[in-house]
Amino acid sequence: MTENWKPVQLAAKVLGHISQGMYRTPAGAVKELISNAYDAGASYAKIHTGFPRFDFFSCEDDGEGISSKRFIELMSGGIGDSDKQRADHSTGKNGRPLIGRLGVGLLSLAQICPRFSILSFHEKTKTAFEAEIKFPPYSRQEIDKIIADQKRGGNLHPIMHGEYKTKDLPYLPGRKGITVTTSSLRESFRKTMKNLEHFANVKHFNNYESYPSFEHFLEAIVNPSLRSLYFASPYDQFLFGLALTAPLPYVDGTEADGSPETLLLRIPQIAKLQKQIKSYGFRVEVDNIELRRPVILPSNGDRTPAAACILPVKPSLDRFTLTDGTTKNDIEIQRYDIKVKGSDVTFKLFWFDYDQKVNGFPLKFKGYIFLQTGRLFPKEYQGILVRLRNVAIGQYDVNVMTYPMAEGPRFSMLSAEVFVDDGLDDALKVDRDGFNTLDPQYIRLQAFVHSILHELIFPESWFEEKKRNLKRRQNKETSVSREFDSALRNATDETIKAVQIIPKTEHRTADVAVEVDKRTRTVKIYESNPAAKSMLGRRRFHGLASRVIAAFEAANLERTPERRREVFYRLIGDIFK
Repeated sequence: MTENWKPVQLAAKVLGHISQGMYRTPAGAVKELISNAYDAGASYAKIHTGFPRFDFFSCEDDGEGISSKRFIELMSGGIGDSDKQRADHSTGKNGRPLIGRLGVGLLSLAQICPRFSILSFHEKTKTAFEAEIKFPPYSRQEIDKIIADQKRGGNLHPIMHGEYKTKDLPYLPGRKGITVTTSSLRESFRKTMKNLEHFANVKHFNNYESYPSFEHFLEAIVNPSLRSLYFASPYDQFLFGLALTAPLPYVDGTEADGSPETLLLRIPQIAKLQKQIKSYGFRVEVDNIELRRPVILPSNGDRTPAAACILPVKPSLDRFTLTDGTTKNDIEIQRYDIKVKGSDVTFKLFWFDYDQKVNGFPLKFKGYIFLQTGRLFPKEYQGILVRLRNVAIGQYDVNVMTYPMAEGPRFSMLSAEVFVDDGLDDALKVDRDGFNTLDPQYIRLQAFVHSILHELIFPESWFEEKKRNLKRRQNKETSVSREFDSALRNATDETIKAVQIIPKTEHRTADVAVEVDKRTRTVKIYESNPAAKSMLGRRRFHGLASRVIAAFEAANLERTPERRREVFYRLIGDIFK
């Protein structure tokens, strides 16, 4: 029996992207299936990867499905010509803002498999069908040659790429949605995903099975021993990528039940956003793990818990000047200075809201910039993440939209999210993994972020870090001096009790640089004497230099050479131990 295969037609530019790997990661490709389910009004998207063999993949949703008629239209040249994103910014189920754009999500799996099946129950027409699609790969050179030949002949038309076949099925009452399955996974995908040598569940819990919950997954990746997901397995990266990019609420566990907690939900604006996202009623499961937005802050080496953070009663207001070429705007933002119980560690969160027309079109976004003391881990939290209608565009940009100035380690202490409600659609790349950096609206967003960092956040960060480091050095010096004074008393049998630097403000003219005050039994070093300056050296070495001088003077008070050596060497050992 001859099978009724029909050609799949795509616009050449879409075909080129898909054939050569339109998405940077497997998660980037699979997220398109999740977006399709979300736009179709599904309450869930359930994904199975065939862990740990990865010989099977499926994605099931309970959305409205697709009719066979519409499916055939897509296969016959309609892919890449979606009408989901219209100018009126249509919304879907529960007021969800639609996130699809070009309608290429159906073929996103072409990057990880050359053949897959679709089963659809279309609720509106009460019809059902099954289909199979197969895509032989084109090389880029072949695509270029086909397009060049078409141009020379003056006859541009869609390129035939692959084949499909359909079969109508009886509609089952109560069934709806789409199920995509494949066992024809590309060997490169399987080989990559099967590399579980650095599986975080093994390293952290000594468990070779998949994670029992999303909380366990977070506990495995959000810890100081894992500086970056680069050192975890591709499967860990896949889970993180899907959880990060999908339109999901933040993880909202509490430390009482052992799950991580994020400080973000204690910020009123983000708590409001969380409530809105939850109202959309959508969840994503991967291998029976329900995903959440995996952003846990703070995330520092001390593992400061969110419960230890003390927020102000209300935020203070700050201002900066947004500079975008000749355009200058005075911007007001809210600022949260966050303290930590029993610690001098401080965090800051800046909340902003922007709504202006750029190039004649509205640009509306809001978001936060979080700055912590110490490096964020894993590294994948560092930088800035742009979300367009709650879907992440790419991953965190550690270069913060090509920030032009060197700020050293501060980039590793910064984590930010921008939530775009209106605008940037024309700047979005086909793979939805980045933006056209020459787009006027993108340039305005970039100028906003760079201006707030350059004018407000980084200068203050430098000042506060300098102040904090000075205080820590002073506290350390006080502690070390106290210990040395004790050693000095023990070594000299109370002949000398302490060493003291006399500042110029207390003694403006001193005839000697150093003297031993026998009444107070103190070695005194006078900063006002010129010789003291060369002896003490740089200010940060004053404490060390003063202790060496005191060791010398104390030893000189002893009567015999042997005793002088004993006291001096003993004190030097105490100084440098």
